[in-house]
Amino acid sequence: MPSRRWNNVTKVIISATLVIIFLVLIITFRAMIAPTIVALLLAFILSYPVNWLQRQTGWARRTAVVVLYMLLLTLVAVTPAFFIPRALTLFASLQQTIEDLIAQLQTTSTGLLVTFGDFDLSPDVIFQQVADGLQNVLLATANPFSLFRNVTYSVLQVLYVLVLNFWLLTDLHKLRRSIYEQIPVDYQEDARRLAEELSQTWQAFLRGQILLAVVVGIIAWVPLTIVGMPNAGGLAVLAGLMEFMPGVGNGISGTIGTALALFQGSTWLRLPGGNVTFALIVMVIYMVIAQFESIYLVPKLVGGRVKLHPGVAFVGIIAGALVFGVLGVLLASPVMASARILFIYVYRKLLDQEPFAPQRAVQSTVRIPGLIAGRKVEGIIFDLDGVLAAPDWRATRWAVSYFYWLERVATAEQRRQIARRVMIALEGAINFLVSQLWRFGWYQSSRLRRLRILLDMLRGYPPAAQMTPLADAEATLPQLAQSYRLALISTRELATVEHFLQCAHFDKQIFAVVVSREAMRNFLPHSEGLATIAEQLNLQPAQLLMVSDTDVNLRAARAMEMATAGVLTGLGRAEEMHEADLVLASVAELEEWL
Repeated sequence: MPSRRWNNVTKVIISATLVIIFLVLIITFRAMIAPTIVALLLAFILSYPVNWLQRQTGWARRTAVVVLYMLLLTLVAVTPAFFIPRALTLFASLQQTIEDLIAQLQTTSTGLLVTFGDFDLSPDVIFQQVADGLQNVLLATANPFSLFRNVTYSVLQVLYVLVLNFWLLTDLHKLRRSIYEQIPVDYQEDARRLAEELSQTWQAFLRGQILLAVVVGIIAWVPLTIVGMPNAGGLAVLAGLMEFMPGVGNGISGTIGTALALFQGSTWLRLPGGNVTFALIVMVIYMVIAQFESIYLVPKLVGGRVKLHPGVAFVGIIAGALVFGVLGVLLASPVMASARILFIYVYRKLLDQEPFAPQRAVQSTVRIPGLIAGRKVEGIIFDLDGVLAAPDWRATRWAVSYFYWLERVATAEQRRQIARRVMIALEGAINFLVSQLWRFGWYQSSRLRRLRILLDMLRGYPPAAQMTPLADAEATLPQLAQSYRLALISTRELATVEHFLQCAHFDKQIFAVVVSREAMRNFLPHSEGLATIAEQLNLQPAQLLMVSDTDVNLRAARAMEMATAGVLTGLGRAEEMHEADLVLASVAELEEWL
């Protein structure tokens, strides 16, 4: 008997209750909001080196994350010995400079009095207020160890961020796939496009702002040093850090630098007008840097995705500072840029307009819509052995017969499965070894003939003359080729691939691109061949589906944001390919999805 459906009143009550519970949880655990945001941000940043490691090595994602964590912990342990002393010296010098500036502002007396009707304005009052403001900033940052007053709380926060970040890095693609699967099919493409735009916005901000801070810091340091600015290095660091406050940061650093120039003067320049002339020169330097940044650096390094009107940026930064402190200041701009994207989407949908900019046309005459993990697939990349060609099971048969004396401990089927797992585990290492032998011209050596035979047997590669096509593939590929652009990738030589296609009666026109051993320096699971195929098909990686018989070869595709499908006609088993977007009994099942 089917479950009774809720009526509308029940749905409203349950929804309202869930919203109230959610708000209560947010208020109760509001202290966890900031570290959760930090963990999400770290996961977003560290996903790039993790993906790079996967593309280069073919390691499992958890292995790549563990290796990255070990490298980062080593870097954290080594960094203090080399960089912290210099950084502390630089910041101490900057702090001393600001203290000197405060003292000069507080003791300065111009004696001027400007009257506007009933209102009297004295520069002395302005100097005193600026000094008080700098004094408050200085007091807030004078003792960095005050941040660790509550040791237990701080340690728990760090552990929370590290652990949450670890699991996000490890299973982020699974979480994303689960979210996509919960979205109705008609809206999955919209969700994918929105996620792509938001991701590009945050990428532009993080990558662009870091580069912008470094470049602006260097550009500020050079002219300030030339004109003899006191503590030019500290002011350059300040100018770089202020770039994380778009729209107002360069004004703050310029104001502090100009005020410092006015009260301290140059270390070597002797100018008519004294410090006033020097302050004007410094102000011009900051103005030129600001214009150069706005006209050239921001479009080149950040682009237009995060660029906000200075007034909007100022409001967002102040609001972020009031709510989340320093974290709110840093993330105000990308959050507002993301909100702008969502607002434009909702606004256009309400007006029945197309919410996204048109994508470039795909070179395909017939197209059957097919969504996999929220991606609209336009091209399919097939691995050769185990997907289109039957694998060689000699290694498993040898394990069954040679270790017959283990029958009491492991049955024949168990020995076969163990051998199969060993073959999967060794596939990436064998491909790496073959890559190096091929690169140095040793692979074709007659002395290594026995080694080549052994390596191919362990990979499940039958000799070229014994390759046989899988029946499902023969019938399915011509059907898929009518709607999608197909590509073939293999670690075998091109002559062997062409011989197989001819013997299997595959039309050569089925595959728009064929990438073989000669076209790659590094074989699968390296991403080099996949990137070549994407470029030659003129498609984005997110528009491609990679089909292979082992998860080892799918990892590089997953790290490139491709959809992935594992087939059970080769070495891999279903439980070993649980991270793939699809697990299919054979290539024939692709027609049901595409």
